[in-house]
Amino acid sequence: MKKLLSILLITFFSVTAFSQKSGYKIKMKIDGMKDSTCYLISYFGSQRYYKDTASFNSSGVIIFEGKKALPGGIYTLYTGKKVLFEFLVNEPYIELETDTIDPIGHMKVKKSLENKLFFEHMVFVNKKQKDTQALRAKLKDEKTSAKEKEEITIKLTAVSKEINDYRLGIIEKYPTSLNAVIYRTMKEPETPSFAEEKNDSTIRFLKYRYLKDHYWDDVDFSDARINYTPLYHNKLEKYFDKVAYPMPDSIIKDVDFVINKAKANDDIFKYSVHYLINKYEKSKIMGMDAVFAHIALNFYTHDLAFWVDSAQVEKVQDRARKLEPLLIGKQAINLSLIDTSGKKWINMYRDLKTDYTVLVFWDPNCGHCKKELPKLARYIDSLETKSISVYSVSSKSDAEWKKFIIDNNLNFNNVAVPQAVYEDQQKATEYILKGVTDLKSLNYNTTYDIFTTPQIYLLDKDKKIIGKKLDTGLLKNVLEHQFKMKK
Repeated sequence: MKKLLSILLITFFSVTAFSQKSGYKIKMKIDGMKDSTCYLISYFGSQRYYKDTASFNSSGVIIFEGKKALPGGIYTLYTGKKVLFEFLVNEPYIELETDTIDPIGHMKVKKSLENKLFFEHMVFVNKKQKDTQALRAKLKDEKTSAKEKEEITIKLTAVSKEINDYRLGIIEKYPTSLNAVIYRTMKEPETPSFAEEKNDSTIRFLKYRYLKDHYWDDVDFSDARINYTPLYHNKLEKYFDKVAYPMPDSIIKDVDFVINKAKANDDIFKYSVHYLINKYEKSKIMGMDAVFAHIALNFYTHDLAFWVDSAQVEKVQDRARKLEPLLIGKQAINLSLIDTSGKKWINMYRDLKTDYTVLVFWDPNCGHCKKELPKLARYIDSLETKSISVYSVSSKSDAEWKKFIIDNNLNFNNVAVPQAVYEDQQKATEYILKGVTDLKSLNYNTTYDIFTTPQIYLLDKDKKIIGKKLDTGLLKNVLEHQFKMKK
């Protein structure tokens, strides 16, 4: 009998998924609403999008309907001022009744097994949360003793298990339902205790490794419905913010794993690439531009990024190609520019033989530069080690530049592109033919992707990039770390 029930349920949800291709009709009666417009809103990742509009009649009845099926997911009923409630769409016909006083508690599901399960779950969870409210408040109270806190924690853990068991029951009984998909996606691995280990640090590491290795086990990347809820986005965000090891090389491996899994469904692939490329393009963490470049060159391609036109793909890839030679660990591109005398060309590789080179790009008219460069000079002068050089590239080679250097004791290798190059293009050719400079040096803004100033890089003795987009404070931290490593 149990086996037959499972077969019937699977058949029901399979037929539902198929029949929804013919369109949708969502009928609701909500006491307290009448003669007003309302909106049907869907999720796509973390964002919400308009799907349909309808109006309540004088009896509080509203009907949304269309000839094209809606993607299965969590939907929102929105008045234009507030959210009334969320519900599931995964069937062609849905009928609900409730009121504005307590939309969840007073919900009557007239037609929709998915929503019957969904709202029963919400009522169950809400009751458990209400029942444990006093316990949670007491747990936070500083006056609560350690023993009482331990007892409360045990009780709250038991309640969490009840909720989890409730969800597991839905998954077992209705395995192909949207509810089951939602609860599976929400699940996180239960880490073993590793009680056989005696070292606390080893236990923490083993638990972390287990969590990381099994984090995605219950996520069905082939099911587009997970992306029409906020759950896949939340899972993705938590993994890359709190689980993945925050080093570019490690992040790149995790990105490859997730995106390759996401190829199982176009919607999931599109969202994964979009979310991750934006996250790491905007990241303020040093070195994470390597992750952006990797995604752009390997996944945001003409073959794979089907949702954008070729011009946009080329724009993103061009940005990644410019960044690639400037990533941490890469050999810095050599520069050879003229000093304040207007006679001597200083070649960064040939003339600077110190353990570290600070490469700074600045503009004498930039307000931020006028504050940062003197700070940098004071910091460099304060260092006991003399095995550090500063190759300071100015955007101007005029009297104002030289005056600022003198006034602020910038005891650097101060260089710039000769003014003559800007006035006579033939001069650039002449200098290049003489071998004193090259095109990459004269076009250093493009070579080093300089669009804002100041920009500070730190290079090691082999001129490999070990720090970038620094200010003086961050430079100090990176150098101190380097000095400790050498001890």
